[in-house]
Amino acid sequence: MDLIADTSYLIGLWRGQAWATTYAAANSSKSLGIPWIVLGEFWHGSVCAGYDVKTVSEFLALGLSIIDPVPVIPVYAHICAKMQFEPVYKLIGQNDLWIASVAVALDKPLLSRNRRHFESIPNLRLEVLQP
Repeated sequence: MDLIADTSYLIGLWRGQAWATTYAAANSSKSLGIPWIVLGEFWHGSVCAGYDVKTVSEFLALGLSIIDPVPVIPVYAHICAKMQFEPVYKLIGQNDLWIASVAVALDKPLLSRNRRHFESIPNLRLEVLQP
């Protein structure tokens, strides 16, 4: 696996937005990892929007599901411990901290449109995709 997807990237692909599809086409030789947190967020939105389960499942097959939290938990703990007294820590959602921890634990770049939530996370290789 070469890249880690944030939910914002998957949403862009799902909606066929040019910034996401152009990036995907330019990087088609790279494999995509989808953390369990991202899967949960994407499924939540899909259920709320009433999308068909089969269609969503087929779409999510574009990446490799990352479901093993064991190597991620200590990384998450270290990131949170390092950041907990910084003001920016309160601005980052716990799901985003988990997503970033997956990317750090696996030493892979995280694809996202959300610079504000991720840019202050130590040791994270962030690739911000702009529309």
